[in-house]
Amino acid sequence: MRKFLLASAAGALFTGMATAQPLVTLADGNSEADFDLSGGGQYNWFVDGVDHLFNQDFYFRAGGMMDERSVTTTALMGHHVVDTNPFSDPRPDVLTTLYFDAATGLEFEFRYGLSGGTPGSRTADLAEQITIRNRGQQAIDVSFFQYVDFDLAGTAGSDFGEILNGRVAQQSDTTSGVTVTETVVTPAPSHFDIKNWPDIISLFFDGLPTTLSDDPGPVFGDVAWAFQWNFTLVPGGSYLISKDKLIVPAPGAVALLGFAGLAASRRRRA
Repeated sequence: MRKFLLASAAGALFTGMATAQPLVTLADGNSEADFDLSGGGQYNWFVDGVDHLFNQDFYFRAGGMMDERSVTTTALMGHHVVDTNPFSDPRPDVLTTLYFDAATGLEFEFRYGLSGGTPGSRTADLAEQITIRNRGQQAIDVSFFQYVDFDLAGTAGSDFGEILNGRVAQQSDTTSGVTVTETVVTPAPSHFDIKNWPDIISLFFDGLPTTLSDDPGPVFGDVAWAFQWNFTLVPGGSYLISKDKLIVPAPGAVALLGFAGLAASRRRRA
């Protein structure tokens, strides 16, 4: 409960500009994903009825900004959902959204594609493509961040996580063995970090420019991670990020890590 209240308070800092609050649900096979398009990002990912995701959101800093801002609190220019497999599953499984920040001239386009598994498989996939464009008249330096907080198996505080090769985040629930893996296909992040959730989310609300610390873990508890991309966009230029998340049951995966004995020593969330 403490985590929900603090996250809600942090999000409320930047929701004043949002005039609409469209909520969108994607569904395919055994999986559903819920999105708040005007201040919150993705807040659920159900696989076989179990919600594994607490929150995913994206932040940016550009030009003379001294702190990061959530993309979902900029102007939502439009969104579109489509069903790509109507004969096997007549529900929308792809969401595309477009945001614009007038102060920086940056445009953000997101595409989410949900692929559920067969009922009972406990497996699902979410592919994401992000395109950032400079609609302004001058070149601009951009720092773009992804923030992710999974509560695997519907619980927090019982997970193990690490970042491999600077571009693959992996998190497992130490009780059920459910595992999520996110792979950044292209380009490799400039920086990354994995810690317990308060130490990650607070970076985007501290009034200071953030550079992630390149800490790969491992970390135990209420795990969260972030990726950071730094780049310069000329007028009319664009930057494409492609990545993929996969949830699998992975029985026995955590036992192989040899850390089961540490479960009792983890600090529990209130």
